[in-house]
Amino acid sequence: MRLLTIDSSVFVSAARPSETGNAESTRFLAWVRESRARLFLPTLLLAEVSAALSRTGSAAGLAQQYALAIGQLPNTVLVALDEGLARQAAAFAAQHKLRGADSVFLASAALFAAELVTLDREQLQRGSSIVQTLSPGEFLRTATS
Repeated sequence: MRLLTIDSSVFVSAARPSETGNAESTRFLAWVRESRARLFLPTLLLAEVSAALSRTGSAAGLAQQYALAIGQLPNTVLVALDEGLARQAAAFAAQHKLRGADSVFLASAALFAAELVTLDREQLQRGSSIVQTLSPGEFLRTATS
């Protein structure tokens, strides 16, 4: 069973057909549902997805419903941003010059030795020295080969 942390960029891309990476994000999330991969998602994901969708034109209620549905995916553990995770995220942010939220996703993946799936170039490049980082398309190529 694959252990995954999925960045908010993938969920936002899948929810909005006009977003870059929509097709690969949608296919990837379909694979996640079918394979029942084990997900370790920081609780911050819910606010990030809801905010990104509502700020770009989605109705507030729909944005919130979509974000909350993510936490209901099979085999999902919502990882609380407690003091320990926050300290690890702060260290990753400083050492790898990452934005705060990006470092939280990286710290969550590292905590569970999970692969980090993201569309964010900085996370892909800078996080790769800590955990395996893949775009949804790269992940699907490795999962189906």
